Amino acid sequence: MKYRVKQKRNGINSKELFHAESVWSGLIGTREIAEMIAARSSLTPGDIRATLIGLVEVMEAYLHRGYSVKLDDLGVFRLSATSDGYDSPEECTPHRVRAAKLCFRADPQMKRNLQFVKFERDGMDKK
Repeated sequence: MKYRVKQKRNGINSKELFHAESVWSGLIGTREIAEMIAARSSLTPGDIRATLIGLVEVMEAYLHRGYSVKLDDLGVFRLSATSDGYDSPEECTPHRVRAAKLCFRADPQMKRNLQFVKFERDGMDKK
């Protein structure tokens, strides 16, 4: 994984320090993922793409109903909800509540595997 060095302040009156920030390598889509999995299995890329599309649909249905969704060895997905502030609880009605974020918590083994990420400086440092 590539990184670059960026100079920034940590607070209002603090000294500028140099920090690493990750460099985005690109975007891998469902098609590429399906082809990689197919190369490691007896399934076709089309079978895998159909399964991944089905996974997304089922996950979304459960998330909309308030469930957390755990994918073994990957992590847990859940929705968070929020609203504006109101003077009384009665004003905080269902039509004023909205889904705020899709949250992800990595599986503990996935987190432990982060220690094996190899970093390479990008050379495109910025201030």
